[in-house]
Amino acid sequence: MNEHEQRISIDQLRVGLYIRLDSWMDHPFLFGSFKIRNEKQLQQLRSLGISHLFYDPGKSDLPPLPPSAAGTMPTPGSPEPDPEIQAMWEEKRKRRERLLQQREALGRCERQFAAGASTIKSVLQSLFSRPAESIRHAQALVSDMVDSLLADKDVVLHLVNAKAGDENAYYHALNVTVLALILGKEAQLGAEDMRVLGLGTLLHDIGREKIPSQILLNKSPWTKAELSFYQQHVAYGVEMAQRLPGISDAVLDVVAMHHELLDGSGYPRRLAGDQIGTLARIACIANAFDNYCNRTNPADSLTPAEAIAFMFKKETGRYDSGLLQLFIRCMGVYPPGSVVELNDGRLGLVMSVNPGQLLHPSLLVYDPDVPKDEALWLDMRHAPELSVAKTLRPAELDVAVLAYLDPRTRVSYFSENRFSGNRVS
Repeated sequence: MNEHEQRISIDQLRVGLYIRLDSWMDHPFLFGSFKIRNEKQLQQLRSLGISHLFYDPGKSDLPPLPPSAAGTMPTPGSPEPDPEIQAMWEEKRKRRERLLQQREALGRCERQFAAGASTIKSVLQSLFSRPAESIRHAQALVSDMVDSLLADKDVVLHLVNAKAGDENAYYHALNVTVLALILGKEAQLGAEDMRVLGLGTLLHDIGREKIPSQILLNKSPWTKAELSFYQQHVAYGVEMAQRLPGISDAVLDVVAMHHELLDGSGYPRRLAGDQIGTLARIACIANAFDNYCNRTNPADSLTPAEAIAFMFKKETGRYDSGLLQLFIRCMGVYPPGSVVELNDGRLGLVMSVNPGQLLHPSLLVYDPDVPKDEALWLDMRHAPELSVAKTLRPAELDVAVLAYLDPRTRVSYFSENRFSGNRVS
């Protein structure tokens, strides 16, 4: 019980009260705290057989009924089963099963992401000491991802927990590869083009190895000279990739053009329009999005929702509009990693996108009455009464909410599929 709540009798309930029930497990409602919105909810609460609960005056529309004016308490006993209550209990049981499945799916994605990042680290670190072996491992990794993506009708994109640190370069390579391949699938690329795209994005930033660390790790805005030096990583990357065995011209094009923009404002060659191939256009979108979400200085990073909106509204003409629309369809209006406020005032962290239902993602919901490790994962497809009211920046959250939802320091993604990374361990 918090300092604002008051204990009241069940017969003092009325529509407009914001109430809290005890354990989430002991009642059939989706949430333990909510505002009573209609007579049906009132009847359902009275049928539970409880004598008292809590209400929050600050969140209620009006006070409870006075005890003297309240109706007579129901006579204790075994009431006839209410079909609606039974249906609510059954739906809650299904929700708990879905919650378990979702947590298991997230656990698989976390493990697969870690395996993929480890493989990429091994590949990139041994690229020139053991080039043939490294390229074989890279191709195997990409092939596994492509085969899984093409085999699954719907791809569920999950937010995974990858903390910022020394692994950032490998996370970036994996992130861009995952996002590019998901966009490539949405664009209906064939298997061979997908493999070219995957290998190209995996290798797209290898030229950064020749950029001084004081530039790469500089959290302040770059000088003109530093920016010019950094942009040389593309040419370095092409030169390095040309020395690797079995790298096709199509893969080199992805490495060479991943910073070229459709309006000619990109680099290094300021290519425009049809001079930029489809695979490079896809790589450019995935690369830009990940760079916006994961700046060197985390304070400068955009939220995923902000990054999508910025690319769509502020950078019109830079990206292929058709591919950008497809990317939004893949990522959702509220991409994984977005913190949102629902129309009932609840806060949540978007964990995954539901294919075909861009306005109804799956959320980790903040509820101080539920332990963090048992937090409700809400699939909004199954809660049609709820909608996203707005997105929030982590800085707008109070300390308790921030600790509970734990928005990722860096935003990383992986798709729920059958890829395991076993072939390239």
